[in-house]
Amino acid sequence: MSPDFELLAAVARGVLDLSDVPRPAALRLPYPASTQLAFDRVVLTCLKQDRPAPLSVPDLLLRCRDLLTTWPLALPPGVLTDDARLIDRSSAEPTRTCAELASYGRLGRVEQAAARVIADLTDACGTPGRFAACRDFLIAHPVILNPDSSKLMRPTTIRTWRLVRELYEPVPENFSAGRTVTTCTECLLFAKSTDGEWCEGGCQTRPGGLEKAEEPKHPIALPRAVRLFLVLPGRTELALRKKLPGGSRLVPTGTGGLRLVHEDGMGRAVRVFNRTQPALAAFRAAELATLEDSPLDVVIPDAVVDRPGYRKAFGHNLPDGAQVRLRSVSEFMAPYLSDRPGRTRA
Repeated sequence: MSPDFELLAAVARGVLDLSDVPRPAALRLPYPASTQLAFDRVVLTCLKQDRPAPLSVPDLLLRCRDLLTTWPLALPPGVLTDDARLIDRSSAEPTRTCAELASYGRLGRVEQAAARVIADLTDACGTPGRFAACRDFLIAHPVILNPDSSKLMRPTTIRTWRLVRELYEPVPENFSAGRTVTTCTECLLFAKSTDGEWCEGGCQTRPGGLEKAEEPKHPIALPRAVRLFLVLPGRTELALRKKLPGGSRLVPTGTGGLRLVHEDGMGRAVRVFNRTQPALAAFRAAELATLEDSPLDVVIPDAVVDRPGYRKAFGHNLPDGAQVRLRSVSEFMAPYLSDRPGRTRA
């Protein structure tokens, strides 16, 4: 990949590291090393091209709200969507594009952090059944408003809760303004209702709107990496599992993937993605496919795959010979729906 793309990934890592610093300390010196280094590299690139350089880290953050297509960088055609930004203009929060870029390459760290959580959880659980229960709990509970609730102490959940509770951390200050925590009823992730409705999952429709909790008691949440790279695609995964006929099962593995197992014992590798950047999704899918013993089915929500140019960009950025098959949820489910009683194959 081009040096400028690597630079953009470094800026994304710097943005996320700075966003993890409690506010208002975030804009006090010294900045995180990754943020300062990214700023220095952007300034040097601009000076080499005789383009106006950001004057400070806060100035760079303002530029991160602009479309990345306006940056003085030589990026490969089609490697990012035309609407890509690192910071959302209305919420002032890092975008999903930012998190996906920060996960790119050998220095990537966001998705990688989520993968480490899954691997550690696998070891802690000891059995596949216990691991699956813990993983499902995380997907269903990215934000817990009252960790002392009696619901978590019920016999059916207490063992799971004891295994996962150390993964949670206090809700970040930027999501508890005025002692109010807002979440999206669709993806269950953090949300804001500043200049329009915004949520971490990028939901376009929310039948239930936003849910506001006034002065919750000691609210906690999973780390950003787990919210974006386990919980968000996990919502789609849970829906798939409910739709599959009884003879087929999606079984989570300790590597973060899934195995689709049929009645006859045959299986294949599956990954559920929910990523806003198709090229980055393709790069990651190709890497993951090398870990499998069969072609990898990458299943993505219809609303994502159907975005203009998404499927084409995904296919264009797959390396030659990559054993990856892109499927929308509808395409993945079609064979099972057509086999139901009363239906015939087309």
